[in-house]
Amino acid sequence: MSRVFLVGTGTSYHGALVGQYLLRSAGVEAWAIHAFEFANYPPRIHDDDGLVLLSHRGSKRFSQAALEGFSGKDHWLAITGEGSPLNGPGVLTTVPQERSPVHTASHTGAMVRLAQLAVALGSPPWAAELSRLPDAMRAAVGLRPQVIEALSRMNWDHVAHFVGGGPAYATALEGALKLREAAFVSAEGHELESILHGPLISLQAADAAVLVAQAGAALDRTAEVAAALHEIGTTTLAVGSSADVLPATTVRVVTPTIDERLAPIVNVVPLQWLALEVSRRLGVDADSFRKEGRYAAAQAKFTL
Repeated sequence: MSRVFLVGTGTSYHGALVGQYLLRSAGVEAWAIHAFEFANYPPRIHDDDGLVLLSHRGSKRFSQAALEGFSGKDHWLAITGEGSPLNGPGVLTTVPQERSPVHTASHTGAMVRLAQLAVALGSPPWAAELSRLPDAMRAAVGLRPQVIEALSRMNWDHVAHFVGGGPAYATALEGALKLREAAFVSAEGHELESILHGPLISLQAADAAVLVAQAGAALDRTAEVAAALHEIGTTTLAVGSSADVLPATTVRVVTPTIDERLAPIVNVVPLQWLALEVSRRLGVDADSFRKEGRYAAAQAKFTL
């Protein structure tokens, strides 16, 4: 197999980004692509290329189109929730369908499946750490009190900026998306280096920032971003196993130590808690997806 394309939309695309790093570390040439782009502007597909589709419910328009466009090939997998309409020998299920459209468990489940796939395809250097993942996840779920304490020291009336480098970029994107979906708060996800090349000058002291701090090639640059945000006066939360080594941050939530490629599976959990707790603080129904009034009318203008 020459290349593997990991395809998804929204949260599933963020999972695809994580899968890109997991598979590359196993020696596979892997590329994450948005489902819309893959369906409408596809790369040139070779006979030995593979497709991994990520879709929580298996019913999204362009996810289905991406899979249908690849259906003449034998090298495909679909990672989806239980009870999905997707079927066939290439379908891997994760968890029972979530009632909330703000998917959380299915996202972590999909990333675990990608880690298992990477081990099946090669010998990634983190393979032995996969057995530690359940305990790390349990510990991350137990960080809710620390998240509640942290958010009380931050301002959620302005834009929230999530920042991460390498595999942590996917975590930053997902953290921003969950805050938008669950709490209706304006949030942006930034790639670590990119925030320094323009976006930084738009940040204000009244904004909130969340830095994903994980041991790896991006950590030193993350510390520099933290120092820059400190000078601006932006209240900053550091989340990750290396959060406590960023002295310029306002508050820290430290997660269990695990390999940088597996860390997004763990570090997204406190960000999911963060979205829920901010929604409660603001009096928002985190599961409503704002399907009322003009927002319901707006969502009636398109099909997902």
